[in-house]
Amino acid sequence: MSDELSEDFAPDALEAAGALRQYPDPGYIWPTNLRTVAALEQWRDHKVGVIIHWGIFSHIGQDGSWSLHRQRLGGFTDPPEDWKGTDEEYHSWYCDQARSFTGDDFNAEEWAAACADAGMRYVVFTTKHHDGYAMYDTDFSNFKSTSEESGLGRDIVREIFEAFRAHGMETGVYFSKADWNHPGYWDRARTITDRYHNFDIEKHRAKWDSFVRYTHNQIDELLRNYGRINVLWLDAGWVCEPDEPIDIDEIAENARRLQPDILVVDREVHGVNENYRTPEQEIPDDIRLYPWESCITMTRGWCSMRPEEPIKPMRHIISNLLAIVSRGGNYLIGIGPDARGSMSTWIQRGLEQLGDFLRINGEGIYATRPWMDTDTLRSENGWSWYATQPKDSESRVFFFGMPPAPSTDEAEERSLEERTFAPSGLASTWLEVPGKVRSARILGSEDRVIVEAREGSSRLVIPQTDLRYAVGIELTF
Repeated sequence: MSDELSEDFAPDALEAAGALRQYPDPGYIWPTNLRTVAALEQWRDHKVGVIIHWGIFSHIGQDGSWSLHRQRLGGFTDPPEDWKGTDEEYHSWYCDQARSFTGDDFNAEEWAAACADAGMRYVVFTTKHHDGYAMYDTDFSNFKSTSEESGLGRDIVREIFEAFRAHGMETGVYFSKADWNHPGYWDRARTITDRYHNFDIEKHRAKWDSFVRYTHNQIDELLRNYGRINVLWLDAGWVCEPDEPIDIDEIAENARRLQPDILVVDREVHGVNENYRTPEQEIPDDIRLYPWESCITMTRGWCSMRPEEPIKPMRHIISNLLAIVSRGGNYLIGIGPDARGSMSTWIQRGLEQLGDFLRINGEGIYATRPWMDTDTLRSENGWSWYATQPKDSESRVFFFGMPPAPSTDEAEERSLEERTFAPSGLASTWLEVPGKVRSARILGSEDRVIVEAREGSSRLVIPQTDLRYAVGIELTF
């Protein structure tokens, strides 16, 4: 498992983030459309992506728009601590902050260049979060970044997608199926008590139908007007049959009409419209052979809630990467601009160090699949080992080893910056693998690996290196 985090970075409980009502899980359903199958295989090769949250919530120092939702669950689901008014007043105040949300320092090119240099292969951007504020020029609402009442006055989605594509990255649309600003979802003349719609759909079918049409129209324009879209990443999984029917089959079919190679991800609604699964802030304990992606924040939350928001220790981020890839998944790393649109120096340095790691070790990360015999490895106590295999080779395997984490006492003696960025150099160690190894080399190093033949196995003696965080070894059997 990846390293444990300190309290400073431990994510909020998923129950607070809006865990879904429990529905039956039929198991992953493989697509039958050949273009979807091909797109899915290509997506699985990417391994590392970025999800960027930015919106009114960033402007007011909140982690997403959950503070609008009417249950008080603590943490980021509540309004700011200094708020003194009612929920209704807060909702009005929140929406009015679009006027002062100017994002003067935001530069899409800066984010695209940094993410591409970090080795990320695709971006998912929050085109509209649960608050209903569109970060693009929608024709169906004036609650948008291009409105004359908006401080931004810019089509942020267009800027993001054009910049990231220019750096060779694929693009994904994050879109919330819930919309707490639309009267066909939340009727503010009625009592609102949670995150769900607040009226009887059967008794007010026209109201609900207006919301469904609105949702379809907004998704349609994103897929028509913003170039090639590789993923439609639908959030708010509670908006689904039978409680909140939104005709997801038509959304998916229309998406493939407009973008034949698109992947549709109706998050946490298991079935034919969930082309890959998306565990949030967690990593499965074992290998999963179906397509999946862990979406995990680099900072504590999904966006920068204040200037110079620190990131989690790089050792933890690298550990996440190796655990996810070795178990068959993609790593979708969550970051975001601060209130003014700036990138914190912590995020900048973190992306640089991730890029340094992937430039050395990327051949054992990209276009790989899990090596199935990890349980047969033997190594020095405390070292964690992860293994991948190029999808087109049975004789080559990549092993990645991480030494034990510093003790709690050692960690507490370091500053946050030292704990995040300081580790350098790896001690010597050994690894025993099954079978006869023909050759072994350390990725990014000229240091020699000694291979000792054993009965039915091979022992690798790995010298001390100046590599950071983990040592990668390519073996040929």
